[in-house]
Amino acid sequence: MEEKKTSKKMLIWGIGTAGEGFISSISGTYLAIFLTDVALVPVALSGGIMLVTSIVGFVMATITGGIIASIKPMPWGRLRSWLLVAPPVAVLFFMLHFTAIPGNVFMTTVLVILGYSVGVSAWNFAYAADVSLTNILGNTQEERNKFNSQRMMGSNIGRLMGNYLTPIIVTFLSGTGMSEAMSYPVLVFIAGMFFMAAELIQFALCKGKEEEYHRENNTDDQTLKLKDIIETLKTNSQLLVTLCIDLTSNMAGIALPSLAVYYYKYVFEAPAFVSTHMLCIGLSGLCGSTMVRLFGRKVKSYKKFLMTVYLCMSACLFCTRFTRTPLAFLCVNLCVHIMTGTTQPFEMNLYQDNVIYSEYLTGVNANSLIMGLCEFPVKIAGILKSVLLTAVLISSGFVAGATPTPELKSALANAYSLIPAAIPIMGFLLLKFAYKLTPEKMEEAKKAIEARATQDHL
Repeated sequence: MEEKKTSKKMLIWGIGTAGEGFISSISGTYLAIFLTDVALVPVALSGGIMLVTSIVGFVMATITGGIIASIKPMPWGRLRSWLLVAPPVAVLFFMLHFTAIPGNVFMTTVLVILGYSVGVSAWNFAYAADVSLTNILGNTQEERNKFNSQRMMGSNIGRLMGNYLTPIIVTFLSGTGMSEAMSYPVLVFIAGMFFMAAELIQFALCKGKEEEYHRENNTDDQTLKLKDIIETLKTNSQLLVTLCIDLTSNMAGIALPSLAVYYYKYVFEAPAFVSTHMLCIGLSGLCGSTMVRLFGRKVKSYKKFLMTVYLCMSACLFCTRFTRTPLAFLCVNLCVHIMTGTTQPFEMNLYQDNVIYSEYLTGVNANSLIMGLCEFPVKIAGILKSVLLTAVLISSGFVAGATPTPELKSALANAYSLIPAAIPIMGFLLLKFAYKLTPEKMEEAKKAIEARATQDHL
């Protein structure tokens, strides 16, 4: 009976990821338009700010998992504790991240960069802990697929909320007499309350799960030394391949919504369509991850599945350049985001394979280190988005609020359809020729790890 109750409770696993997606998507999608059109920061400086914040996020994504793995656990567990302590810090500084000082571009720049640097650092600890906990919940591949898909459902719900509700809430708050610049910190506060509440629920759900995992697998909660971290990263070349493959869905999820805001405003000159677009792509991503939750067990080879979807995704992205109406543009994007929703849970399987394979090679369970690195491609996508968007705006002579020129429209169409379409092709080629962790090799690794654990406990 107890087992059944626990199973029912775990059906809401992923709610914490919804909170993470809600607050992070506000910055990921709307920071550019906030800087150029609300804070009135010059385009070149806005691009510099986005690049700096993207690099900070990249650095933190690289080291967060290693920090969690190498420091002494807090009282509530090595992973679970971060769901409690990190979100309040993230919320406070993300509010600062959307602070504009009228007439003082320098102070606005300082506050935006400072707020993001501290906020994203705290957010990354919660994210890395959450994804690492997801990996230890399932004992079988089917169970891991289930929890990964639930987590991705939560992520898509969160991003849907952030992308769709941001323009609605900002417009509502501005209509009450609040300045548009002030409405953004208030929006982040609202999202932050949901983020903290969602992580508290996740914190309660995973009580005792870390201890249960170590007990069932005859392992100890290892605190990794620097040499263990270096050895893990040095010996497993497949981890770098996995990070590059995972860039595929992240480029679509991070860069496209931000570009779409400009696309509707300056290409179609229909800015009111943005909220509809964000709602629909959010529902599409949710639909994709739900399909994996319901039918994922029928996928016999997630490698072949990913390769097929990557090619279809690339074709759809290229086709966006031929759309002439907002509705046609939206329809193609719906297909893209349904596909990214189906790929994300299976891409997490690649990381989970790397956890097993690294332990097989080194004898060290580097779960939090490796799973924490899944945020690495997200930050790379953020850097590419910042560079791409800045290059488009500067090269086309963009002026905020001015009548869009043919050069701006053409540049946005190229940015949306060419580079994002090339990334899935890269993912396909890497999976086809460079990713070597076959089911047979993974079974061999699992048996070797079990034999080693049995030997160590004799």
